[in-house]
Amino acid sequence: MLSVFGDESHDSTRARVFVVAGLLGDSREWSELRNEWKERLNEMEFHAADCESGYGNFRNLTERERLQLHHDLTRILASSKLRGYGYGIDLAGLRSAFPSVIQDFPDMPYYDCFLRTIKYLSDLAGVYIQRERVEFTFDQHRNTQYNAGLLYNWLSHYRDNIVDKVGFASREELGIQAADLWARELMKRCDTHLFDQSASARPQWDVLMATKRFTFKFILADELAREMEQASKEYQLDHADYESWRRKHNVVDNLSNRFRWLALQDKARS
Repeated sequence: MLSVFGDESHDSTRARVFVVAGLLGDSREWSELRNEWKERLNEMEFHAADCESGYGNFRNLTERERLQLHHDLTRILASSKLRGYGYGIDLAGLRSAFPSVIQDFPDMPYYDCFLRTIKYLSDLAGVYIQRERVEFTFDQHRNTQYNAGLLYNWLSHYRDNIVDKVGFASREELGIQAADLWARELMKRCDTHLFDQSASARPQWDVLMATKRFTFKFILADELAREMEQASKEYQLDHADYESWRRKHNVVDNLSNRFRWLALQDKARS
């Protein structure tokens, strides 16, 4: 069985950049990373933002100790055989081009990044030398995991020969901690690219990129506009039929029910 662990990351104001990132590997690769990761942390629970800022479990560590820990864990991840992918959205551009999307559906960037990350990594799992099914586990978020599960069920309809299931776990899970490190480095690099292209990449980023096993997609406002236009053509919401379905089942208009409706439309077409 292959496993993916994933997490999200965003800038401190959640106004500029949002990413979802995942790590893919087999049981042996994950076991090797877990052993080294656990030994280096010595019973601590890693959270990339807290480690960098000196909060939470890291408040009693000096800045030098925290930086060394972050670098050591980055090297452990880079030396593993895990493969990473992440998808990021230019939130500032999205808000400018489609203000109603963020206003009406503030969690939509999460679902878009979540879906695209699962699609990429499930496709990658499908070309492994030893073809195996893949299980996804993401950091648990009470406000978003229900709809994320609906999106996963929609996606697995098309990849039922590869995707096994999706679940959610706390940060006690070491795979989530490793994904958190990767997601934060991706967010930091995308944030820099968006607002200061001349700035140097962080050392952690350079270490991960040197492996050639980590890749990403960061979508800016103009490309986002084109993709949303194309998506609206592929999955057009027939408002009359949708409203009729809502009234029949006595449900409110929200993202969960829109996802259900689109899933029903897909099944009818297949």
